[in-house]
Amino acid sequence: MYKTFRLKNYFPKLLFKLKVEYIPYKNIDKNKWDTCIKNAINGLIYAQSFYLDNIAENWDALVLNDYEAIMPLTWKKKWGIKYLYQPSFIQQGGVFSKEKISPKTLQLFIEAAYAKFGFAEFTLNYLNKPGEDKMLGEILMRNNFIRQLGSGYENIFNSYSPYIKQHLTRLFKFSMQYRHYDNYKEVITLYKKLYHERMPSVYDKDFVQLEKICKALQQNNRLIIRNIYAIDGEELLAAAVILKDDKRLYNIVSCIMPRGKKLLANYFLYDELIKEFADENIILDFEGSDIEGVAYFYNKFSESNQQYPFIKFNRLPLPFKLFKK
Repeated sequence: MYKTFRLKNYFPKLLFKLKVEYIPYKNIDKNKWDTCIKNAINGLIYAQSFYLDNIAENWDALVLNDYEAIMPLTWKKKWGIKYLYQPSFIQQGGVFSKEKISPKTLQLFIEAAYAKFGFAEFTLNYLNKPGEDKMLGEILMRNNFIRQLGSGYENIFNSYSPYIKQHLTRLFKFSMQYRHYDNYKEVITLYKKLYHERMPSVYDKDFVQLEKICKALQQNNRLIIRNIYAIDGEELLAAAVILKDDKRLYNIVSCIMPRGKKLLANYFLYDELIKEFADENIILDFEGSDIEGVAYFYNKFSESNQQYPFIKFNRLPLPFKLFKK
């Protein structure tokens, strides 16, 4: 049975056609799900079923009609309360569709989630534009810097800001080496060592799950690992693990060593990455950030900030309203 979640002041004839069904995980048609993501104008790797299976503790779905539009619902349970949460290493969720989603249709999905969960903290994606309805709860916009590739390195280099060009000119004297690498576990371990203290909401099991994602992608030639070494070819200065689908390169893990910062190794890393894929019609997705220093760097390298919404609501009764996930 479909359950239609009605919107206030919504045109009845159109409402009749929009049927959003809550589907438990065991009943999701993954073939239809992944076909929808593949054909969606806003399809992202995070919403593919294999990715959700490996990263999310649990996930169900909201589906419009026959998988015309879909929304993953990643959830946990605490004190008997099921709540929506944003898994580590899933930047964006929300509604995915072959056609552009209107704010009213998006509202229909959010109300469906609202009807099932009393507490939620989750992201939508860059093409989901919420309306102003207070029912949506608190809405924050998060940064995601991107650069479209495909026009060739010369054109891309000419579009760099003077700031980036100046830094690239400075680093040539360091004669760093850009190398392909295949050991994602080593890079993820390094990333964890360098930054785990800054990420209290990311647990050891999350890194294990990320390794599973990387293993699956590597088997399908969808994983890119690039290391930067000093002139001696031995000292590691920077590293990155990049996930790849047909539309994007996802900068999922990026590491910079203390000496690498001094030698501007991160500038060298991303310039070389751009050079490598400059002729491919694909988006380099820097994956954020809202951290001021990181955002400053990615903003300088990107050509646009493709912001996405973060939604939080809490309609639990007291004392559960004090619930912390």
